[in-house]
Amino acid sequence: MDKLNTNWLEFHEKMKFRLVLHLLYFFAGLMSIVTVVNLSNEHFSATPNFFAVGMCIVGLVVIHWTKNYRLVGAICSILTFFIVSGAFLWLHATHYLTPMWMIVNIMFTFFILGKKWGISILVAHFMVLFYYLIYLHERNIVSVKSFSGNDVTTFILEYSIVGFAIAYILNLYVLTTNYSRIELIENNQKLSNQNKLISKQNTEMEVMLREIHHRVKNNLQIITSLLRLQANNLNEEQSSSYQEAIDRVTAMAIIHEKMYQSGSLSKFDLEKYLKSLVDSLLLNYSIDKKPEFFIRVDVEDMKSRSIVPLALLINELLLNSLKHAFPEQENPQISINLSENESDRLNRFILNYSDNGSWTQDSVASFGTEIIQAMSEQLEGTFTLEKGTSGTKYIFDLANLS
Repeated sequence: MDKLNTNWLEFHEKMKFRLVLHLLYFFAGLMSIVTVVNLSNEHFSATPNFFAVGMCIVGLVVIHWTKNYRLVGAICSILTFFIVSGAFLWLHATHYLTPMWMIVNIMFTFFILGKKWGISILVAHFMVLFYYLIYLHERNIVSVKSFSGNDVTTFILEYSIVGFAIAYILNLYVLTTNYSRIELIENNQKLSNQNKLISKQNTEMEVMLREIHHRVKNNLQIITSLLRLQANNLNEEQSSSYQEAIDRVTAMAIIHEKMYQSGSLSKFDLEKYLKSLVDSLLLNYSIDKKPEFFIRVDVEDMKSRSIVPLALLINELLLNSLKHAFPEQENPQISINLSENESDRLNRFILNYSDNGSWTQDSVASFGTEIIQAMSEQLEGTFTLEKGTSGTKYIFDLANLS
């Protein structure tokens, strides 16, 4: 694509350089002839033509020396404005030809220097023209004498020069426009082909990722099955540790299950995942009264790197609440709320976790506390913990890792 854009720019630069160079040669030659013809003409002054020839010669020297067509274009545009304006303001003539030179200069400026320069020159030219029409035109008309045959020759010669200049400018404009249109069609076709290829690759990658998530989930389920078999050969106290390990592995297995079941791998439904995690944990623990859960997720785009540590963090919090918080609670409740961080810190979110259980100081195993601390650090976050008779409340400030 960069190569196509380079080709397009090179073609435009080439056309503009050609226009400036060819017009300078053309005007230098033909305006020299017009200058000689007008030396003996009482109705036409040779002064503007003389200045025009001088401008063309200077322009040719500069463009051959610098190869900078924009510099030469700017010089010629400004000098032409002053030559045309001088003809309007100081020559007592009908000025049939002068507005034509004005139009040539405006077209030239737009093509070579762009819109801003073109509009500026257009406004300047027409301000001078309006001044001439209001204050000088009638006086010049009255003072003009009858035309001679030589005058008609001068008219035809200058109109021919102007006509050629306009035709040449428009011809190069059409060439560049057609080239741009062809380039646009070719670029669009190549972009379309690239988009089809990318779409195909994305589809293949999506299928492959789904398969990976599916296999990881199956492998994790095999691990949980092996842990359950091992736990069956242990006493109740020992098997409880295995159950906690099973719950942690299951928390990760559910993530991969939701990944390959989701319509888009880039859009993970965190709220749906949390509800599945809650259901899974409730199946594994005998609780007299099931807690009432309040789950709300207001984080629009949870990054993939954050999902697993966040899942393990919430899993550990839920395990602690289900095991230790509600032995005497008549109406157990657990609240999980994830929201965007409203501070100036980008890509961060807040996790509010709370229950209304009654806790003792040593009710949470040290390993569970270590997991909570480790997952918070992995998410580049901090947390505060509040315990009281009304329950426990965690507030986490975590990073949404991309």
